[in-house]
Amino acid sequence: MKFFTFFKHKLIENVRCLYLINFNYRYKSNMYRYRLSKNTKSKVVINFEMKELKRHWGCYPLQYFNHDFYLKDCTLSIEEMKQFIPSYYFYRIIFPQYDDSKALLNIVEDKIVMDVLFDGMNFPTASVIAKKKTHYIFNSKGISLNNNSFAELLSFSHSAKLFIKPANGRGGSGILIAKKQDGIYKIKDSDLELNFNYVSKLKGDFVIEEAITQHLDIAAVYAHSVNTLRVITKRNAQGQVEIIATTLRMGSKGSEIDNTSAGGLVIGVDLLTGCAFRDYATHEYGLERFYEHPDSGFKFKDLAIPNWLNIHNEILELANKNIIMNLTGWDIAITHDGIVVIEINTLFGIDGLQSALGGLEKKFSENRTVKM
Repeated sequence: MKFFTFFKHKLIENVRCLYLINFNYRYKSNMYRYRLSKNTKSKVVINFEMKELKRHWGCYPLQYFNHDFYLKDCTLSIEEMKQFIPSYYFYRIIFPQYDDSKALLNIVEDKIVMDVLFDGMNFPTASVIAKKKTHYIFNSKGISLNNNSFAELLSFSHSAKLFIKPANGRGGSGILIAKKQDGIYKIKDSDLELNFNYVSKLKGDFVIEEAITQHLDIAAVYAHSVNTLRVITKRNAQGQVEIIATTLRMGSKGSEIDNTSAGGLVIGVDLLTGCAFRDYATHEYGLERFYEHPDSGFKFKDLAIPNWLNIHNEILELANKNIIMNLTGWDIAITHDGIVVIEINTLFGIDGLQSALGGLEKKFSENRTVKM
C-alpha cells in the first residue's frame, strides 16, 4: 500500500511539473525569469540546493524558482529554504489531512452557495444585491427579477461602484466593475449600461456586490482597491481553532482588485501585534522588495492593522462556527464598523503566504506523515 501511494504521488507530481512549466502562465514566467537572470549562483550551488530540497520534500522543488532562491541576492540558508512548503506537497499531502478539498470546492468556491452559507452562519459580509444562476436573476432574498424589478433594485443602491463577480472565479479573474454615472451604472472601460439584459447575456453564474468602504488606515496603504487580510485558521487535533498566518493584500498600478495573482502586493502581519511582520512588501513570487507602496508612497514599516485584537478574536469566533472546514483561508475586509468576510478559500495560495512570511513548514510539522 505504501509503495502504491509513493508511486501514485510520484507519477502525479511528475506530470504536474511538466504541465506547469510548459502551460501554466505563472510557472512559465518563473522559469523564464530564471533563464534571463544574469545574477544567479553557480550551477554547482543551484544543483546542490535543488537536490537538497527535493530530498527534503520528495518532490521537484518548483518553489526554488517561484521565490528566486537561485539568485546571488538570496540570503536564505539551505535550512531556511527547506521551510518553504512546495505547493504540490501542501495541496496533495498536507491539506487532505484536514479537509476533502474536492467536496469543499463545490461549496466554498461557488460564490452563490457561499453567500447562502454565510447568511446561515450569520457572518458579516459584503452586500450581495443580485445573483445570476443559469438563465435566472435573483435578488438577495432569492426572488426572481425581471427587467423592471432589476432596474428598481439598482436605483435603490447608493454604492458608487458594483462588482460583478463570476461565481466560480478565482484570483480576481473575470471580475467586472460598474461605476455609477448620473444615476446609471456603467461597465468600466465601456459605454455599456449594467441592466437586466446585460447580466442575462453573461456566460456563467455571477454575484453582484456593492463596494465596501474600508477603514481609512487601510485605505491609506492603497486607496483604489479594498485591501484584504488573508487569514489562515487551523483546527488542531483537539478541535481548537488557531490563526497560524495572516497577510495584507493590496492592489497596485491603479488596479481595483487586490489579488496578488493579478499583480498586487502582499505583506506579512505579525499575529501578536497586527503590525508589519517585515518592513517591506513583495509580489507572490521573486525577491523584489517594496519598502513603500509604489503608488501611494505608504511606508510599510508603519503598517498597523486597526483594532487588531478585536479582529483577531472575531475571526476565531467565525472560524469556530465554520465546522465544515478545518483549514481555511479567509479574505477579510476592514471597515470602521468591523470586519467583512469577502470569501473563504480552500486553495488559498501557499506561495503568496510564504513570500510574505517565509517558510511555513513548522506550522504543519505534525502533518508530514507521507514520505514521497
